[in-house]
Amino acid sequence: MVTRPKQAAEIQEPMTVAWAIEAYSYAVLSLSAETQKWYLQKLQVFSDWCTEKNLTLDTLKVLHLRQFTEHLKTRTNPQTGKPLSTYTQHGYTQVVKSFLNWCSNEEDLEDVVNEKLAKRMPMTKVDKKVIEIFTPDQIRALFEACKNEYNEEMIQRDKAILAVLFDTGIRASELCGLTLDHVYLSKSESYLKVFGKGNKWREVPLGNNSKAAVHKYIHRYRDATNQEGRVFLSRAGKPMTASGLLQLFERLGDWGHVRGVRCSPHTARHTFAVTFLTNGGDLYKLSRLMGHTSVMVTENYLRAFQAKDARNVDSVLDSLKR
Repeated sequence: MVTRPKQAAEIQEPMTVAWAIEAYSYAVLSLSAETQKWYLQKLQVFSDWCTEKNLTLDTLKVLHLRQFTEHLKTRTNPQTGKPLSTYTQHGYTQVVKSFLNWCSNEEDLEDVVNEKLAKRMPMTKVDKKVIEIFTPDQIRALFEACKNEYNEEMIQRDKAILAVLFDTGIRASELCGLTLDHVYLSKSESYLKVFGKGNKWREVPLGNNSKAAVHKYIHRYRDATNQEGRVFLSRAGKPMTASGLLQLFERLGDWGHVRGVRCSPHTARHTFAVTFLTNGGDLYKLSRLMGHTSVMVTENYLRAFQAKDARNVDSVLDSLKR
């Protein structure tokens, strides 16, 4: 239950949006640190906008929410200087909607924020984009580029990372968080146990080539004295980070002269999904493998392939290596 600071009976101060967001920050503690950061960064933008417009939680109307949605169209990405994509704008509106919905169900706030307000939050429509994926030649070029690393440990690490991402489609954060005790390698069955969004665990299978690459890296090249527990380590022997993983892809893309596609772990995830479906994989199974909360998210990949090209194979990476 939210506990507001006691005010003198004759003074009834308006409830600020910033105060409610502070209370909300405790309600999302069960989410991952990255998800909490993602939520609160967007809510900070909303709070600042409300302060600028002299809006408090109890004076918020649907009209104001529409105005905020329009405001998002004028914002730019601080890193690129370009206008926010519709995907990013949708993220903002989704977070604000979740926040208002929480307020409408919180005991001390339900009389301040009506549940209808959250339901009527305008949601930015996301532009449908063509999903970019790596071609087989580009994938081979990335693997070949691993040879440019400065020692054999890093070469085998990079190859194992590429193998896992292309063969499982796991997220960058899931790969970075992967620990040695959640890697299961045997002749009969090999898989990874990953911790994904929503604090949910799932198991993803490894094909023969990715199993061999991971086994080789862990047992022959990874520093056995390193007790960090994480499977993939940086050049400094620290756990791999998402930003470090992105830099790795950009480096390999530069070395391999990969052009016309964004070299990133997420593109590898897209490649896995599209290739899985192209190879005759089941949409609902793909949804489980990728850790999607709804199959509707997975359906976006259906536009990226043609059913007439479907064929059956067991492993995305194994089919590429044949």
